[in-house]
Amino acid sequence: MNKGYDIADWLKDGGTIEEIDSFPSLEISNGLESHSNPPSYSKQTQSEMLLHILEKYETKLFFNEVNEICVAFPVNGHTEVWLLESREFSNWLQSIFYKEKKRPIQTEGIKQALSILAAKAKFEKRTDIPLFNRVALHNDILWYDLSNEAWQVVKITADGWRVEDKPPILFNRYRHQIPQVLPDANGDIQKIFQYVNLKDYRVLFLCWLITCFIPDFPHAISIFFGEKGSAKTTTCELLKRLIDPSVMGTLALEKDKRTLVVNLAQHWYLPFDNISNINIDTSDMLCRAITGGGIQQRKMCTNAEDYIFTFKRCITLNGISNVANRADLLDRSLLFELVRVPESERKELRLIYKAFDKDRASILGGIFTTLSKALGVYQSAKLSKLPRMADFARWGYAIGEALGGYGEQFLKEYEQNQIIRDYEAIDADVVAYLIVAFMKHKTDWSGLVSDLLVSLQEIAPLYGIVPTAKEMPSQANALSRRINNVQSNLNAVGITYSRKYTEKGTTISLHNSHLSPLPPYRDDWKCGNSNKL
Repeated sequence: MNKGYDIADWLKDGGTIEEIDSFPSLEISNGLESHSNPPSYSKQTQSEMLLHILEKYETKLFFNEVNEICVAFPVNGHTEVWLLESREFSNWLQSIFYKEKKRPIQTEGIKQALSILAAKAKFEKRTDIPLFNRVALHNDILWYDLSNEAWQVVKITADGWRVEDKPPILFNRYRHQIPQVLPDANGDIQKIFQYVNLKDYRVLFLCWLITCFIPDFPHAISIFFGEKGSAKTTTCELLKRLIDPSVMGTLALEKDKRTLVVNLAQHWYLPFDNISNINIDTSDMLCRAITGGGIQQRKMCTNAEDYIFTFKRCITLNGISNVANRADLLDRSLLFELVRVPESERKELRLIYKAFDKDRASILGGIFTTLSKALGVYQSAKLSKLPRMADFARWGYAIGEALGGYGEQFLKEYEQNQIIRDYEAIDADVVAYLIVAFMKHKTDWSGLVSDLLVSLQEIAPLYGIVPTAKEMPSQANALSRRINNVQSNLNAVGITYSRKYTEKGTTISLHNSHLSPLPPYRDDWKCGNSNKL
């Protein structure tokens, strides 16, 4: 048969379809011609070889808490966990292929193998395993991920703590994380005060710090403020190294929701640095980020798929003054003032970090030792009354007792800190501020909400507030909602109210148990000067 002679030429010369059907058939397999009964020399693709190699390893496919496919696989005597499509897992696949075949694998071979693994995870028996971020509570045992190359964790119980090589739970790993130092069994938590220039509230601070190693409850936001030179940024960077080490010493509080969600997803402790203002949407998201409220985020490059995140993170904010300007955020916060470092005591940052890294193992060991004692106290701790952030208060009391019988001191400092926060919340809200001013010399007042709105608008200019400003409500129903938002703060300074619905409209009655102007800030409110700690 001549070259180029095909079926069309065959039919033209008088051949028939029936004769063609009797010819031996050929198939195309992986780019090679073979007879319908393939000979022994047909070869596997690289993806098929890779999948065959994986059968030798104890790899486990599963879905994490946000429905991403993950894989757990053994490396040098420990188990590592990465996203199926992560660079780290692809690198491992390349390494085992080269180890077995003594030649590199092509990128397309890895892509095909990953697609098959993803299909197996989705359409064969599904497995769901939650992954933890830095800290975990599992079977009443606390775990802390050291994020080192050996994938070691710290196991903390009421009987003590120790470093474990093969924990029964799995942790997320992110590229920004760096290894934590091995804690010192004879550690001293008091060394932290060589690096944090607190004005007061030392017990409250220590209790807050140690709660950052406990998951699954709403943590109080710490707000550090102070004049220039009080080492606010440095304090946050050192706390980040101690709680959740990362190449990112501090974070910027992004207005973009997607960026903020990514930060919340990948960090356990988030110190947001040098903040001047927090808008309403960001303030609301921070509240949800510590209380466990859901945040919905659409996946990149998709129209429908999304993630549902639920966070209970540890957060710090810092600025020259208190940066929280909404009552709901302040109600979840602790205010810590830092004092300016005297010129005679200032050091270069590299020397501060060097000294801190030398003491970090001791401070960390002191934290775990205290936490171990607190676990025993917590089970039997019962408070006569539960303040706001009740879970934090109970843990704080237990930790205070574990520090050496400072449980009541913690509660006292926490209560006094709340008083300061209430006044801060009132100062930050024009409605609360004007109601306090309006009731300054009144024991009782009653009238329509619309009448109260007129009265507040009339006195607003006396306090430098423009009645038509955006912060001022323009309607009675808006005023009613705003009063609801600051009810607990008004109660704390002695102003209570009740409502009654009538035909003429909603009537509101205000009562002021303080007959004199609100007292100014006083040092004796701040009872946190516990020099013993």
